[in-house]
Amino acid sequence: MGWNTSLIIIENREHFSDEVELLKILGFKNFEYKEDTSFDAILNPKENQIGIGYYNGNIILCDGYILTSKSLEGSENLNLVEYEKSLVKIFPDSEIVTVSCASSVNFHGYSLIQKGERKRLKYVDSEIKQEWGNRFEEEVEIYKDSHIENEQLLWKYDDDIEESFTEDQLMEDFTFKIAKRRLGVQIDNDEGDDLFKNTPFRVYQLQHLNKNQDTKSSTFEWKRYLLLALLMIIVKIIFKFIYKN
Repeated sequence: MGWNTSLIIIENREHFSDEVELLKILGFKNFEYKEDTSFDAILNPKENQIGIGYYNGNIILCDGYILTSKSLEGSENLNLVEYEKSLVKIFPDSEIVTVSCASSVNFHGYSLIQKGERKRLKYVDSEIKQEWGNRFEEEVEIYKDSHIENEQLLWKYDDDIEESFTEDQLMEDFTFKIAKRRLGVQIDNDEGDDLFKNTPFRVYQLQHLNKNQDTKSSTFEWKRYLLLALLMIIVKIIFKFIYKN
């Protein structure tokens, strides 16, 4: 099975349940309730949808990479991004675990926030690895089985098989063992059945999200290409001036 999911898991010390307010806190303005569903069905939401559920004292957000991409790949060092700053105001003493994976590119990433501060951030795929902060318990347990070979971190789980695995190939191990830190169950095996089958999630449809995001992205790209073009023109002028003299 190829796993594609992104989750924000919030320790719900405050027994918070106002989902409309939560979505506003996260920065969404236009949205509407769509339907109730299962965790299995909303694990990888349809476009511009977010699922919200409650399990084992946590709020679980299935966000379809809308938010998690900002905190995992858009963050600088251990700094919180804007939606996380808003979250910790509501959950100042809570632990917030973010996990994300995409099997098509062997990507996984995760973040750990405690008492309003990000303590750990890591993401890795087949070509790049970035990490900040100290490894925590669940990570240490996974890394202890690794070894270094030709300056590369590898795992070998079966002595009868010569093949070793790289860190990006351990996508499921990292993603779901990190998520278990808060959920209490590992969702990629049988112990996660109750969460999958018996825990209701409410689905919210976000309105006009792609249009706004695409506009911002296009504006950024246009400015970037314009700047590059201007730089090329300046370089050509300088070279012409040098060769003439």
